Amino acid sequence: MGRIGDIYRYGFLLLFFCIPSLLFGQKKSPSVQATVSNTTLFTGQRLELTITISGDFRNVNRPTLPNFPGFKLLNNTPSISRSISTINGVTKSSYAYNYYLVPTSKGRKRIPPVSIKVDGKVYKTDPINIKVENRSKSSQNQSQNSGSNIYLRLNISKRHPVTGEQLIANVELYFKKGLEVQSYQPVPGWKARGFWKESLNTNQRPSVQSTVINGVRFRKARLMQFALFPTKSGELTISPYQVKVTVQSISQQGSPFNNFFGSPNSSQQTIKLKTNPITITVDSLPKADTSRYIGAVGDFNISRSINTKKAKVGQSIQIKTTIRGSGNIPLIDKPRYKFPSGLEVYQPQENSNINRSNHRISGTKTFTDVLVARSPGTFKIPQKTLSYYNPQKKKMIATTLPAQTVKVTGSPGTAETSKPSSSFSLEPITGLASWVSPHSQLLYRYWWFWAGMFIPLAVLALAYWQRSYRYKMNTDRAFARSQKAVQKARGRLDEALENAENGETKQAYNSLQKAIEGFISDRLGLPEAGLSIEQYVSALEEQKVNAELVKNVRMLLNKCATINYAPDRTAELLKSHVGLGESIINKLRKEL
Repeated sequence: MGRIGDIYRYGFLLLFFCIPSLLFGQKKSPSVQATVSNTTLFTGQRLELTITISGDFRNVNRPTLPNFPGFKLLNNTPSISRSISTINGVTKSSYAYNYYLVPTSKGRKRIPPVSIKVDGKVYKTDPINIKVENRSKSSQNQSQNSGSNIYLRLNISKRHPVTGEQLIANVELYFKKGLEVQSYQPVPGWKARGFWKESLNTNQRPSVQSTVINGVRFRKARLMQFALFPTKSGELTISPYQVKVTVQSISQQGSPFNNFFGSPNSSQQTIKLKTNPITITVDSLPKADTSRYIGAVGDFNISRSINTKKAKVGQSIQIKTTIRGSGNIPLIDKPRYKFPSGLEVYQPQENSNINRSNHRISGTKTFTDVLVARSPGTFKIPQKTLSYYNPQKKKMIATTLPAQTVKVTGSPGTAETSKPSSSFSLEPITGLASWVSPHSQLLYRYWWFWAGMFIPLAVLALAYWQRSYRYKMNTDRAFARSQKAVQKARGRLDEALENAENGETKQAYNSLQKAIEGFISDRLGLPEAGLSIEQYVSALEEQKVNAELVKNVRMLLNKCATINYAPDRTAELLKSHVGLGESIINKLRKEL
């Protein structure tokens, strides 16, 4: 009896789990879709109509075709292709019926819905609008029609960001069946003015997907991916991105899921494609306390640490601020702290560790303040509240960093002095000898007297100036940029010469352009990125810089910007341009 009871018990459990699966585990309806080879064509040009059925089904009947007004049907019997795939134990089938039509007159036509019975149920496709033109149209229209077989598109993740918000820009290639892409090469020189641009890591070989756009089936491949950070508010236009693509036409009926790189045996053609310009509206950030806001936009975690709680006089103390997360990490500003007067502040250190994978910019940025105590005591670094903007939550996020305390004791190299137990009174013995100068003069008549008077004053003045200078370099970012402008420019000029020696022309001109634009930006306190050549020239004109010098700046920046379209530059000409850039920077140094 016990076994019979177990059988009933297990049978009840089996029914308990099977009944819901029978009620709710019904298979999904198959997908029925109609696509055409083109939505714009000429009279007499053949149009391919494809009826695709995909999903989990068993029986499918041939489509029931309607009348096609304005078209002539070339084949009543379609060509059929079939594929079956099994994923995770689920079998999916796909049928494709191909028909060919020819328009008989120009004008706007309509492919009516096509009916097809699948597993006893009738499905209908969506209608498709077609535009038919006369063959007497201009060659421009013909090129536009043939060009629609392959095109480039720039897809932006968001059209209404805030200043500094991370946008993902995908450069995508769309091409029809019958074309195979052999290779592609981005055209250098994409500026993306008004944005800070970072390239994201993508696969070496793009993967191809099938997609339908306006009733036309395309193959889509993402070629490049960028992270863009708008540097100002208002309407910004993203300039077209250009790519050189080598393609070949194939006559055989290939699968829409062919490999991205086809066989090189067929004839090839290299064409230049570019995306359309995109205008986005950038909103301003909400008002924030400038002493708290560090220019960060994204999702971050902020922390602060001290390397020691006990130090000796003269020993360095490091205060490290770490900002970790996802967002505009390259544009984050250094937090401003107030340190006790007994601690001497040195030039801070800045380090970034940026991760460009996972379709976003993330990573860590650290700022290290170096302090040195000049006297013993207990010093308290007060707490500080820092804030950043989170675009997902649409608000400022504040983080309070706790206070840090460090105890400074006397240096171990300093010996303590004590008063002697007994003292002796020593008085000079006079009358035994006398000093006689053959040429008695007043003291102030000797040069070493005046030297002894003024040299200590000069040393004190120099020390005071040096201390003021270092303090200003640590606290005034604009002043620090201006002072370091020459050093940064010379480093970039050296980099340009090195690239020229190695035959890397484009990299050399890029370094030369950065040297000139960076020097002007640092000297005048302009934004570090996102300005056009005309904006740099206007800034120099406002400073009343010599007109001939401004003309040379404009000429050289234009050459740097257009070098990608003139690859025949010689090394000698490049070196002369670097020399001109060095001369321009030296002259600007005197006027700015």
